Amino acid sequence: MARPFKDIRYPGVSSRIKNGKLVYRYRGKGMPEIRLPGGPGDPEFEAAYEQATQGQGQKAVIIDLPGRALPKTFGHAARRLEATMEWLDLDEATQQKNARLIERFLQMQVDPAYPLTWRNTPVEHLDADHLRAIIESVFATNRTVAKHLLVAIKKLLWVAIEVEKWIKPQDDPSLSIRVRIPKSTANPAWPIAIREKFEAHHPIGSAPRTCYALGFWLGNRRGDIASLEWDDLVFEEIELFDGSLETIEAFDFRQQKNRHGGREMFIPVVDKLAQALVPLDRSKGGTVLKNGYGRPFSEKSLTGMMAHWNKQAGIPEGYTLHGLRRTFGTYLAECNIQARAIMEAMGHSSMTVTDEYVREANKKRMAVDIARAINEREAKRDAMKQRTPLRVIK
Repeated sequence: MARPFKDIRYPGVSSRIKNGKLVYRYRGKGMPEIRLPGGPGDPEFEAAYEQATQGQGQKAVIIDLPGRALPKTFGHAARRLEATMEWLDLDEATQQKNARLIERFLQMQVDPAYPLTWRNTPVEHLDADHLRAIIESVFATNRTVAKHLLVAIKKLLWVAIEVEKWIKPQDDPSLSIRVRIPKSTANPAWPIAIREKFEAHHPIGSAPRTCYALGFWLGNRRGDIASLEWDDLVFEEIELFDGSLETIEAFDFRQQKNRHGGREMFIPVVDKLAQALVPLDRSKGGTVLKNGYGRPFSEKSLTGMMAHWNKQAGIPEGYTLHGLRRTFGTYLAECNIQARAIMEAMGHSSMTVTDEYVREANKKRMAVDIARAINEREAKRDAMKQRTPLRVIK
């Protein structure tokens, strides 16, 4: 026989002893009785109770329809995320990467002893301890994946907080969790000595030198370098900040890959790049960078070709085409260009990466200032020792 379950948090719930085990049921007005798994506080109990109070019968719990999502659950948040402007503004590759990570999280079991997954668990039931355990389990094997998984889960929490208002901002379980990974040493910037060695071996007009010049002085990715066409080279009158009017030669194109679908770029041709372009044949149009057969390079082939060209020039392994993009960012920071301008010049979607270039350049400047201060102080002390002592006459 059922007995009242006296807990104001769960109206409509009753419990009874069946086969020596305490079981819970929910019955709303005019609705059939629904069995609730587990007990109060258990994720599966909470999810089933939430579903029952929404007027859904037990069959809705059992039948797993494709794309279904229980109200206010992480599965619901995932479906809602895909309809937001922020998600639709991402490029396809970024969407796919985040979708894979989100699906990986949704399929995780809340507790290994129960079949309930995070897909069917209300967002409000994820606390900081649960989230930390999830991220640490991945962090132990792959720190980078752990970081990206946390970002993906944050997107679902953003839906719950900002879009649907299911939970309050202060209840965000990710607030205290950070994943830090070692700074990558891959694709380093090219030092001056390495650049000069490459330039000395590969003359202007050759494919290696053209690729190098485009990679360095445009500061863009290999896909943009491979696909850049002569039709992208334009002449435009620009009124500068000082009021003067100048005709500028520039590459005007849309980036191939970017988190926000590829940014429109307008990059003036600097003198060193203009020198590299002078001997090239523009009459047939097409891509600026061509192989020995007059055909475009594929994006992937440029990685191997740059390694080959570096080997020809006697340059150590590790200096890549993407490293030239880093070289450009470092170069701009060392020229004391403002961070916002560097961000625009490189097509970054946020200031995070740009700030790294500025910080590194400022660290070097501060180190130089310290060295100068030390030298000046020591010079003063040396000069003081060489002075003839003053005689005091009474």
